[in-house]
Amino acid sequence: MLYSISEVARLTGVSAFTLRYYEKIGLLPSPPRQNGKKDGIRRYNDEDLRFIRFVHGLKHTGMNLEDIATFSEDGRLTPGNPEQDKNAILRKRIEILDRHMEQLERQMEHLRAVQAASQEKKEFYSSMLDMPEEKGRESQPPERLKENG
Repeated sequence: MLYSISEVARLTGVSAFTLRYYEKIGLLPSPPRQNGKKDGIRRYNDEDLRFIRFVHGLKHTGMNLEDIATFSEDGRLTPGNPEQDKNAILRKRIEILDRHMEQLERQMEHLRAVQAASQEKKEFYSSMLDMPEEKGRESQPPERLKENG
């Protein structure tokens, strides 16, 4: 099945403007055009959709455009294409993904710390709900925090 740029935008969550921009900077390959004309309507297939979703996912998780471009510069791996050095391409992509996964792990650690601090604040505020007005103003920490510090 073939899709127009507006259909791809709706199906992937990537705006038509962004799709054109990614195409312009070489992040996405230029799709075939309707009737083969240079200014014809872009026609995307299901494989294009999968690749766009993948690129969007990488971007959404914080991978920079330079790494995404490096990842996609060799195009799609095509079985039986003698012009592609498949192993070199795969090694490069694995290296990029390893770096990205390390970055994601650091981000998750940070988010877990923020979540724990938020939970402590929530417990502190919740403990103040049942306090008489004067005690609430004293900003007493929860009992478990009093013991530790």
